[in-house]
Amino acid sequence: MKNIYLNTGTINEVFNGLETSFKGVLNSNDNEFKLALDSDLIKGNIDGVTFINGITSIQVSITFSYDTLLSIEPLSKSSVLFAYCTEGSIKHSFGISGHKSILRKHHSAVVTSSRSINTILHFKKNIPVKLSLIKVETEERAHTNSSLISQLKKTFLKKEPNYSYQGLQNLKIAAKFNQLNSIIEHGMIGHTMKKEILESILALEIEDNTDNLIKMSRAIKQSALNQINELKKIPNSIKKYAIDAIYSKVAPSRKTESLSTNL
Repeated sequence: MKNIYLNTGTINEVFNGLETSFKGVLNSNDNEFKLALDSDLIKGNIDGVTFINGITSIQVSITFSYDTLLSIEPLSKSSVLFAYCTEGSIKHSFGISGHKSILRKHHSAVVTSSRSINTILHFKKNIPVKLSLIKVETEERAHTNSSLISQLKKTFLKKEPNYSYQGLQNLKIAAKFNQLNSIIEHGMIGHTMKKEILESILALEIEDNTDNLIKMSRAIKQSALNQINELKKIPNSIKKYAIDAIYSKVAPSRKTESLSTNL
């Protein structure tokens, strides 16, 4: 098991820290960063771009040669971090002994933190991971979309001290990330196109976390999953009947989500 510690800060500081920790080759120009990695520990690429409106996007495509824990300094109290996995999976926890949640392929997550506790990312060896990250600093002075920032703060920064939400598969968000990764324009045109797509992704994340029908469905599913975990403690003879009963609670919630999506 390898343990890596990463400082947070400006995107320059983050990429300089990644370059040092992973012995990579960093190229940067006009607030865009490209880090090539090819060592005994890690192979792949990490690309990033930052905007004057407080939004930073980082695209990660890496494979570790060893099981690795990446410990990241706490986010600022005014930051919101969105993650979307396009390949592999990754475990996340607040602190080394905190509850571990899994971000699976084609699923998204939202993380905020108002306490001084590190975010831990758990990587399995020889498993390629592709991850898109969007970090929003909601207290930036030069916000060009104050309505969007206001909604982000209202939706995500009034949660519990360390908030982590694992989202369901969202094909709209997946399509937006495909658009983002397919941009070939450079300079101001490419920069503007990326900013607009990132803002549309954030708007979809707000929508995904404020729909009352979806939130009700998630609560039902979580309750059912908790009951299923309890089944491990009872004899096999009654397990099947209990699972069937619990599944009947989950199935209607799936229909509700489908109806909400179609609407």
